[in-house]
Amino acid sequence: MLVITGASGRTGRAAAARLLAQGHAVRAVGRSARRLAGLAERGAEVWEADQTDTAALTAAFRGAHGIYAVIQPNYIADHPDFGAFQDQVSASLTEAITASGVTRVVGLSSWGSQHAAGTGPVAGLHRFEQRLSAVPGLDTLWLRAGYFMENLLDHVEVVRQTHRLRAPFDPDLPLPFVSTRDIGVRAAEELADGTWRSTEVLELQGERDVSMREATDVIAKMTGAADLAYEQIGLAAFHAELREKGVSANVADMMAEVGKAINLRLTRMQQPRTARTSTPTSIERFVDEEFAPRYRALGSAGGA
Repeated sequence: MLVITGASGRTGRAAAARLLAQGHAVRAVGRSARRLAGLAERGAEVWEADQTDTAALTAAFRGAHGIYAVIQPNYIADHPDFGAFQDQVSASLTEAITASGVTRVVGLSSWGSQHAAGTGPVAGLHRFEQRLSAVPGLDTLWLRAGYFMENLLDHVEVVRQTHRLRAPFDPDLPLPFVSTRDIGVRAAEELADGTWRSTEVLELQGERDVSMREATDVIAKMTGAADLAYEQIGLAAFHAELREKGVSANVADMMAEVGKAINLRLTRMQQPRTARTSTPTSIERFVDEEFAPRYRALGSAGGA
């Protein structure tokens, strides 16, 4: 039995689907059984448990051969203190893993989590790594994933309306764009067959490094928006825009810190790019399969 937490999220769903397709017994854990119905139809055992409910998680983890441990955002945008929420969830997961007796965990972390501060919400993942890795007798593989390709989907509407992709990152800074599906698939593979011992780190760097300018050019080509351009916005302006959209002050502060950390190269990959640290989905494939259809759907619905 392999347990997937956050199974209704992007990486968790992909991990569970991969394991089920390979014939593994899967226990899918999430806040809502309804959102896990698709995995139940494929044969998963569904457990409804809030990620802060240590007792429920302990019950879900008992008897498992391994666990994929994920801190789900819980709608990060309006959270008053997201760091405290991360710590609450990481404590609950750690206590449940310890009490259940499971000794094999793949944990989702992030590039830059080697740093204790200065990286926005990634600092919370640093604390998660430290807490869980301190459990005696636990073999833990931390997947430090790069910049999610799915973050580009937040820009679809603005790109359609303004023909600008706006973000706080330096336009030509290479970023390790990685798809969440690839992260989930790798988590599944490592959970089922990985041979790590004690605590190990594996960075997932995507198919290749891609700058925001290059990503914008790919989007322009795939959508036919020939005049699409990338516009770097200052961190203060980025913070102000987030606040105008209803993002809490705490989260806006964190997101601005992410931009600063990436631009200063504080948040960066440490491991060399190899076949193991790379993942297969290219930015072209992602835009073609995920971004462009949403862009076209806005046009069909009467978008500008």
